[in-house]
Amino acid sequence: MGVKVACIGAGTVGASWASLFAWRGCDVAVYDPFPEALNRAEASIARTVSTLSEIFSGSEDDVKSALSRVKFTENLEEALKGAYYVQESAVEKLEVKRDLFEKMDAIAEPETILATSTSGLSISEIQTAARKHPERCITAHPYNPPHLIPLVEVVPRKQTDESCTEKTVEFMERMGKKPIVVKKDVPGMVANRLAAALWREAVNLVYQGIATPEEIDVAVKYGPGIRWAITGVYLTYHLGGGQGGMKYFLEFFDDHYRRLWSDLANWSEYPEGSFDAILKSMEGYDIIKRMSYDELAKWRDDQLAKILKLILEDG
Repeated sequence: MGVKVACIGAGTVGASWASLFAWRGCDVAVYDPFPEALNRAEASIARTVSTLSEIFSGSEDDVKSALSRVKFTENLEEALKGAYYVQESAVEKLEVKRDLFEKMDAIAEPETILATSTSGLSISEIQTAARKHPERCITAHPYNPPHLIPLVEVVPRKQTDESCTEKTVEFMERMGKKPIVVKKDVPGMVANRLAAALWREAVNLVYQGIATPEEIDVAVKYGPGIRWAITGVYLTYHLGGGQGGMKYFLEFFDDHYRRLWSDLANWSEYPEGSFDAILKSMEGYDIIKRMSYDELAKWRDDQLAKILKLILEDG
């Protein structure tokens, strides 16, 4: 592709982004003020690019070429020089991100897109730190790990120029991502709000002694999770309405969901004792007893890669 991308922050998310950008042909500058973070990122990127090569049937030369396009620096100006797009993935603290955006806005060329990976902070509050060009600031929130999971939630705000949103969506599509534009700046955006709703009920099922964590994961993996990976939520229920589609589904299952919703958890804080119930139940989770954290993470990524190949065939 030839364009330069700056990855600001060399943690887990930043290194994952850098791996993807390099694999997709970008020249990548990875910035972090801490040399040890850059060293860890370099090792992580080498492993991740090799994983991407396996997924997309690349060669050893492809891996070497991708890695040759990644440069590491402790100098912010050097990282930003000539960058078309910036992906900030620093620690999730508002004051840190505001400080970075103020500095990046002062250094980067006016047309450079400044995107943040934040999962919980408001782009509205981050954007105001960019005093010269707030119109080029935007959220591009990945689902972890960014190099494998295609979703990116793009969140513009009032000061964001429409062309910045369009360019960010276009760039993410060129990177093989699946971007959606979130119309309002709300906590959790879209995917994490859906995940939070499911998590609350999963906690409640364990807390009430209805099912174990392992049983709940089985229910999701081998039940709705399979359908969601292919048809999402709305298309799943549209198909559930048969020939009548969504209209029939809404009308026919109205009473069913009223009864169900009235019995679901509706608390906004963890119930007292729920932590103990979860941790006690997790002691019996078979795969956790058999694998270390690193082994689990590798197993997860291998399985994600297999699923990714399937769903990308459908576009």
